[in-house]
Amino acid sequence: MVAPVFLNTPPLDVFGQMALDELLAEAKEEASFARFFNWAGGPQATFGYAQFESSVRKQLEARGISVYTRRPTGGGVVLHKDDLTFTLVFNQLGDMRPMAIYNALHDLIKQEFAANNIALSSYNDKSDYRPSVDGVSSNCFQNPVSDDLLDGSGNKILGGAIRRFGQRVLYQGSLQLAAARQNSLYREVIKKAFVKFLGGLGGLSGKEFREENLNPAFLAQALAKAESQYKTKEWIEKF
Repeated sequence: MVAPVFLNTPPLDVFGQMALDELLAEAKEEASFARFFNWAGGPQATFGYAQFESSVRKQLEARGISVYTRRPTGGGVVLHKDDLTFTLVFNQLGDMRPMAIYNALHDLIKQEFAANNIALSSYNDKSDYRPSVDGVSSNCFQNPVSDDLLDGSGNKILGGAIRRFGQRVLYQGSLQLAAARQNSLYREVIKKAFVKFLGGLGGLSGKEFREENLNPAFLAQALAKAESQYKTKEWIEKF
């Protein structure tokens, strides 16, 4: 089995972050990859692939955010101000459906938080998937969907989105807690949950991550893709 790789990546804006994730998902690799986003610039936002940009723009303008792009994954609007944002890429085994992946991964994250005396609960309304409400893109963290994680007051604090690229699966998640980016405990919790998740998928390695710095040539590809796709009006205003 190939040990999963934890990638140390340089500071990037939303355009570079999304381009890098898509390239990782498209890579013909045996290894699984995980990373935490290292952010460049001020507050930014991403929104789900199928959302209408016009409704997203109105929301973000009201919040004073002008830097945003469409994600390769689904869901609603996610604000990136102080959140801990993370990615897991792995090869699909069997016919595990996206919601089953979402449930299993978030359950393990919840368990790891509980092991550190941080109690979270799961949102359990499986009929309540609403990335948009009345035709308007919703803020992901004001509108929980099934298996999102909530704090003790019932506020959504962790959610994610999944997309398959053939047999490759891309999961993008966001933890929205105060100073989440600076909290090393939160990072360790997420990494441990990822390792356990991969170990629970028959045939994938449940070993600890080996750390690698992002290959400069791969970074150059991501930056080029950011310019040619994720920064363009054709992509951002696709719908």
